[in-house]
Amino acid sequence: MKKIIVVLSTFTLLLTGCASHQDKRQRSSHHVPPDNKLLLFIGQDSDTISNYLSQVQEDNVEAVTLYTQLKSPVPDDTLHGIRQASSWDAGTTDFDRTLSEVPHAALAIGLALDTCNQVNHPARLANGDYDDSLATLIDYLVSLAPRKVFLRIGYEFDGPWNCYEPEAYKAAFRYIARALDNADTAHVATVWQSAVWPDGYDQTKYDVAAPNHFSSWYPGDDVVDFVGISVFYRDLSLWNYQPPSNPAEGQEAALSFARTHQKPIMIAESAPQGYRTGALTKSPIHQNKPQPLSAMEIWHNWYAPYFEFIRRNRDIIKVVAYINTHWDAQGMWQCNENAAAGRDGCPQGNWGDSRVQANPYIKAKWLEQVNDTSLWIQTSEYD
Repeated sequence: MKKIIVVLSTFTLLLTGCASHQDKRQRSSHHVPPDNKLLLFIGQDSDTISNYLSQVQEDNVEAVTLYTQLKSPVPDDTLHGIRQASSWDAGTTDFDRTLSEVPHAALAIGLALDTCNQVNHPARLANGDYDDSLATLIDYLVSLAPRKVFLRIGYEFDGPWNCYEPEAYKAAFRYIARALDNADTAHVATVWQSAVWPDGYDQTKYDVAAPNHFSSWYPGDDVVDFVGISVFYRDLSLWNYQPPSNPAEGQEAALSFARTHQKPIMIAESAPQGYRTGALTKSPIHQNKPQPLSAMEIWHNWYAPYFEFIRRNRDIIKVVAYINTHWDAQGMWQCNENAAAGRDGCPQGNWGDSRVQANPYIKAKWLEQVNDTSLWIQTSEYD
């Protein structure tokens, strides 16, 4: 506790210090793997990661993904999973446990800016209301050096479920990035992650196909190290209605934006949503109506196009995070058969089972891909 008090007392100085963003915003260069290779993350909770480590031992895990959340006022369990193990009914999140299991791995942190029911939370953050929680996070990040950290600030910023507004979100992102730049955090890269959600019902904020969508949310080249995207589907075959835009087109637009701004891409979240690798089924993501599919068909329907997309864009895609979890086994993500998304029995939509080890064919094909040393770096300890 004494250490935290010291950090809080100096936090204002960190925010107002004279360190230059422009000088410090070179950290992404040593987070990008050398020799045109990619870094692979496995996520997204401690239980899932432990299971992967024990059941897919043929893969050397170079990086992992976990989540936490800024809160104000600060409760006893502030920083979900960091100060103590906790859960959002979506698997255990325990930073200490996971990092002890992979002592040499890089870490991606999905940082939520409080919850949707907190009115004006990004604006309040930029006004200093979250300084206690943010100071505790900065202190923790400093303690992780020299482990590489990819901090996804307000991840999926343009997902309507997060309730962010563009101007307030940009101010909050810059506020956090400034705090990082004025602390000893050269090992921490910032990630600006779009949900690339194709059903943007509000043209002014959430429509990924709208002109200037990405630029309206962009906090600036001086505070962004990586442009992040979510890739849960590349086409509309998993949709039971016609959304306003095509997922692949939105993803390509995000890549184009990153190229224009000369920023590397992190696929910060990805999984075959709607598929069940254990049960061998496929279903729309908005209603769990499973249809049988062979392991080979699942691979060719989702995994093969996914890896082809990565290979085709390896000039800009440098980091990839895969969510290798049994969504149906976690309360937050359960979706009963025939239940519709957002209704009783399927509150968060239909996710399924994305564990590669749940089927021997898929596991073997996965290992062929991720152990390809011409594409994937096999360590996070690079310069």
